Amino acid sequence: MRLDRCAPTGMLAVCAMMAMPAAAHAHPHHHGAARTAVRHAAAPDVPAGPPLPDGQVFLPPPPGPDTAQRAADASIYAATRALEGTPRWKLAQADNRDTPAHMVSAFSCAAGFTLPPERLPELVGLFARIERRLDPAVHAQKTLWNRPRPFTEAELPLCIPLRDSLRRDPSYPSLHATLGWVAGLILSDILPERTAWIMQRARVFGESRVVCGVQWQSDVTAGWLNGGVLYSAMEQDEGFRQEMDTARAEVTALRTTMAAPPAAECAVEADAAAHPPQ
Repeated sequence: MRLDRCAPTGMLAVCAMMAMPAAAHAHPHHHGAARTAVRHAAAPDVPAGPPLPDGQVFLPPPPGPDTAQRAADASIYAATRALEGTPRWKLAQADNRDTPAHMVSAFSCAAGFTLPPERLPELVGLFARIERRLDPAVHAQKTLWNRPRPFTEAELPLCIPLRDSLRRDPSYPSLHATLGWVAGLILSDILPERTAWIMQRARVFGESRVVCGVQWQSDVTAGWLNGGVLYSAMEQDEGFRQEMDTARAEVTALRTTMAAPPAAECAVEADAAAHPPQ
């Protein structure tokens, strides 16, 4: 595994303990079916592939009550509510859209040229198949730990309207961060000279969930680890490698024809990268 596939470590500073109740920790065998998100009731059209690594084995459990990491999560959540209405808040709102098309276009500044989804059908299709492949695996991880979302403990501003489906969906690990990290690894393989910027954008994409107020920082950190492990497993599949080759050829052919992305958008992303929510 390349080093840039490893999730960042040491991301959480030890913060002062917030006066917030600790998240409930359920035993893996005591999860009720009512917690299952509606959109996961069935998983149609899941692409075939080798079994994915078991997150119960390689992921650490979410922070327990009365731990320094749990206190750091609470402190970061409270502090990032002050970002409401700022450009970083608006970027988090945009990053809430985890559709394959948005996942492609979101990396334009990192790639150094505009990535129009309508002109990259192979790359968009690859992202769509990966999302269908990973969604059930990440949902199983979420169900295992059943961690409540931050907004269930304190009614503070969120960057998006709160839907019932989100309220029912457990928080750990972050699916958004997992998919964003995998998207970054795909684009890093396609554009290796842009790896540093691409993986920086993948980090910011995950951190948008914290800014938005819908996930804890440790949920996102686990999502980065998740993405690295799951991507490494998918790489072993010959069909996946063939899809990567097709997407690489598509991006390479388009690259010389595209202009640079808007400078103002890239400046917001650069500022977000320089000021992580921790």
